[in-house]
Formats: sequence, C-alpha cells, structure tokens
Amino acid sequence: MSDNNLFLPDGAVEHEIKIKRSGFIGHLSPAPEREAAENFIERCRKDHHSATHNCFAYRIDAQTTRFSDDGEPSGTAGRPILQMLEKYQLIQSALVVTRYFGGVKLGTGGLIRAYGQCAEETIRKAALLPFIREQRIELRYPYALTRQVAYWVDKHQGRFADGDFAAEVKAVVLLPAANAASFLAQLMAIGNGQISHLNKES
Repeated sequence: MSDNNLFLPDGAVEHEIKIKRSGFIGHLSPAPEREAAENFIERCRKDHHSATHNCFAYRIDAQTTRFSDDGEPSGTAGRPILQMLEKYQLIQSALVVTRYFGGVKLGTGGLIRAYGQCAEETIRKAALLPFIREQRIELRYPYALTRQVAYWVDKHQGRFADGDFAAEVKAVVLLPAANAASFLAQLMAIGNGQISHLNKES
C-alpha cells in the first residue's frame, strides 16, 4: 500500500445519529501510536460510563489494529468500525462508537449497519490530512552554521523536533522522507565537513 493513499484525521470529531430510538455517538481522534489510541478509548468510556456499549476500533498502521464489540454480538460492532477506517485509508486513528440502547433490538444485520453508518458518517465529518512519511535526522554542527541549517530545513519542508543550541548544536530534524537525500546533500555542501548526521526513518 502506497503512503500516498493514506490519511489521518486533523483533530478530534464527534457525530451522533439515532436509529430506532438508540443513540449512536461516533468519536474519532488522531492516535499516532497504540498508547494514544488506548488512552482515547478509556476517556470515551469514562465520559460515557452510563452508555450501553462503547465499541471501538483503531488502526495505527496496516499491521497494528484492534477492535472490540464491547458486549454487542460478535462481529456486529468493532469489525464494521474497523472496516470504515480501512475503507477511508485511515491510519494513526481511533474511532469509538458509543450506544445508548433505546429499547428496540436491531438484530445482527441492523447492528452491523448501524455501527458502520455511524462510523462512516463520523469519518466523513472529519477533515482528513494526507499521510506524509517523515525522516528523523539527528544533526551535530557548530553554532555558527545555525542560520544556514535552519534555512535548508525550512526549504525542505522540515522542522526542528528537539535541539541543544550550545557551542556545538545537537538537533533533531523531521522532514518528508522524499526530501531527506536532497537535504543531507545540501548540508554536506555547506558544512565543509563540520556537519555530522544520523539518519533514521520516523
């Protein structure tokens, strides 16, 4: 799967629908790693502790996924939610669908449709950003080169994630992986041997 086809939500979104007197509330949030997804799910559970069910799915990447029916019949809630994350090519995302039972049973097919509908409408309400794989580059260079390095970081659509700006600067730069080779070549050209780097994919 190409990174060009992947997306992530630009912030948290909430959306509610009513189906046969039951209330379904979708909660979508960015989740860059598994711990963030689990924490978001726990917050939703606490916020809706009186709900009948808090079903969820998250997808950190194509291999790192989890879903739960939270007491609904097996396969009727968590999997339909996950399928919507997959349909819209979302990664680094967690989606909880909270249900307040309204007294009318929906049946297996009805539950699958209801959870899938709420999940899809919640996703469609969100602003989605294209996923851009980043390269993490650790740099060391003399402080006198700070302005030049900052210029080329900006030119290559990068940003400083961390840094110790003493006589010798130790900095961590994040930038689109596609720009990494050009960026490093430019640094080597301006550094005259004074810039060292450790290259890692984020």
